[in-house]
Amino acid sequence: MPTTYRAAIIGHTGRGNYGHQLDLAFQGLPGVEVIAVADPDAEGRAAAAKRTNAPLSYADYREMLARVQPDLVSVCPRWVDEHREMVIACAEAGVKGIFCEKPFASTLAEADAMLAACERHNTKLAVAHRRANPYELHAKKLIEQGLIGDVQMIRRHGKADHRAGPMDLIVLGTHLLDDIRFFAGSEVLWAHAHVTQDGREVTLADIREGDEGVGLIAGNGLAAYFVFRNGVTAHFDSYRSDDADTREQVNWHGIEIHGSAGILSLRGAPLGELYRYPYRLWLPGDRDGSWERIALPEWDRKTDGQPRSVNEKFQLNNRQFVEELIRAIEEEREVKAVTNGHDARAVLEMIMAIHESQRVGGRVYFPLENRDNPYEVWRKAAGCEGK
Repeated sequence: MPTTYRAAIIGHTGRGNYGHQLDLAFQGLPGVEVIAVADPDAEGRAAAAKRTNAPLSYADYREMLARVQPDLVSVCPRWVDEHREMVIACAEAGVKGIFCEKPFASTLAEADAMLAACERHNTKLAVAHRRANPYELHAKKLIEQGLIGDVQMIRRHGKADHRAGPMDLIVLGTHLLDDIRFFAGSEVLWAHAHVTQDGREVTLADIREGDEGVGLIAGNGLAAYFVFRNGVTAHFDSYRSDDADTREQVNWHGIEIHGSAGILSLRGAPLGELYRYPYRLWLPGDRDGSWERIALPEWDRKTDGQPRSVNEKFQLNNRQFVEELIRAIEEEREVKAVTNGHDARAVLEMIMAIHESQRVGGRVYFPLENRDNPYEVWRKAAGCEGK
């Protein structure tokens, strides 16, 4: 293996840009040298090259892959519609490790093709979900130590902002559902969901093209119920709130893990807030059941005592992904310590199961037979293809 890993960056200014600082994921890592950046937008490309100290820059990422032959690549755009081609091109170019922004793909068929290419070329893959956040990891440790007893039920809530419903699900739900899988410790057996538009059932007329290249979507509210193979159940909902307080919306973007002896609640990722409640259900009244905040000072503050900024936390999180990619390469194993490609596909399957359940009007079992966008299938079946 090389003593120095050659790293390259793929962005697309105006179409997802560089995601949540994935272009800076290699900064400060010993043994990693950023050698090139690709971006079809000239101004964005120049800014990225300056920001990352990349000596080479290209308009075409395929040309960059062929010319510089990097070991590591960060696929940065937040928009999902180019991920399939970018990831497959990296694998076919011999890239050893890919760090990909979420959402991973827009359909399960795309995710299947991406994973097949990476497996065929022995390319390690990590996807930028937030389970590497120290608060998530600490919550997992506390659960394993028995703090809340046996995990029984998990509730996850969307951010309740203007994206409520399907966009919240695909853009932020990737983190939320990955957390559900992480804390459930099992695979999903089946799902049942309800997708609505202004409180009523969605219809063919509600299907529209989503933002950020996600494909066809419908509705502005949804609720879903998942049953895992180990008996844990989970609920996810995303509805628009009338409260304009952005801080409150960040706090709604969270999770409660209900155990037989208490509840853990995570809020405000990636900043991270963790709380413990001493009963398995919330109990109103004057019983001694207040929430206790669990803090991680070493994460919340820098060594000089100053609070870490959001950007600093993003960069530290992203660095963990690259470090795990390198370990997986050197140990010739799958990515384990962070979300890998198989995890990301499993999360996308939960997302698609919500829409598929609405389409068929009932429970759907995993793995899903339909690997395409459920709303494209619905339109085609109704003779509305292309409309």
